[in-house]
Amino acid sequence: MPIHLFQRQVFNSVSPTLTTFLFEAANFLVLATILGWFFFKPVRQTLADRRDKLTAQAADVEQKLADAAKKLHDVETAQANLQKDLDSQRTAAINETRTQADQILAKARQKSEQELNANKERISRLSESQQRNLAEASARTAAAAVRALFQTMNLPDFESALIESACRQLKSLPQDGLAPITVESNRDLSEHEREQLLNALGPAANTARFRTKPELVTGVRIATGRGLVDASVAGLTQFASAKLTEEVHRTGNNHHSF
Repeated sequence: MPIHLFQRQVFNSVSPTLTTFLFEAANFLVLATILGWFFFKPVRQTLADRRDKLTAQAADVEQKLADAAKKLHDVETAQANLQKDLDSQRTAAINETRTQADQILAKARQKSEQELNANKERISRLSESQQRNLAEASARTAAAAVRALFQTMNLPDFESALIESACRQLKSLPQDGLAPITVESNRDLSEHEREQLLNALGPAANTARFRTKPELVTGVRIATGRGLVDASVAGLTQFASAKLTEEVHRTGNNHHSF
């Protein structure tokens, strides 16, 4: 049987309803194909582009978030370093201030101690000056009293005793280097008194020179190359005055030490 006859037979055997359905289905497929080609493809492309754009935006956002996180970390690091520097500078400033305060305090203490010591020294000097004046006045008074006593007594034995004391002191001195000799007395010595002194001087007697000095009151004062031999009332009173002054000073110093 020819094919076209078979097709016509099949077509004639199909009901009109089925034919309509098949025709509509074919039309739908053709329309869907056309729509898919001309409409859905751009939509899909648009969706793909939109998806790519969203993906790119998401990646950009993630990159920006990463950059922001990095910047935040950098800021926090810089802030930490700045805080560390500030703490270090504050500590250094505090230490420097403390050092300056200690130096100022030390200088103030040193100055106070210096002023205190100066005041103590001034007070001590004032006290020593008062003591010295008192001692010297007392010594002068005592010396004047002793001098007046010896002048009033005018005892020959006492004067002889002073000359004999001078002779003993001269004999105790080394003979070498004893010259030159100067003998002072309150009056002209007698031949016997001169002979006593010359014998005590030994070889140096040839250089002896005698002279009077009334302020000695009584006794003799002999200047030698080995020192001074003072056996006079003036010497005794001077010695007593010096000892009295020394004793007053010593007593005053002991009093201050307490």
